[in-house]
Amino acid sequence: MLFLILLALGLAIFGLTAYVMSWPLVATQLRDRHPQDRPLMGATPFSPMAFGWFLRCAWRVSPDQNLRFLALPGSVAAWSIALGGSAAALLLLLRVSGVVK
Repeated sequence: MLFLILLALGLAIFGLTAYVMSWPLVATQLRDRHPQDRPLMGATPFSPMAFGWFLRCAWRVSPDQNLRFLALPGSVAAWSIALGGSAAALLLLLRVSGVVK
């Protein structure tokens, strides 16, 4: 069980690292080529708007192939954070409650 918790945390950390690296690239692309869409991401990488933007894959409606190329890793990373963090929390809750040993 401990291995699964560590695996889920590793997935969340991978996602966080990739998200932090891809957010500035996407924000710069939006600032330079699509200034009207830039406010959709919020001011910081950790704003809920930016995280939701990546989770919804809102970049897919853009005709800009460069933006789509840059934003795909950010969406994968956001989903890794969400799924890894949720799995780790659930497994830890099950372990602490005594349901699973």
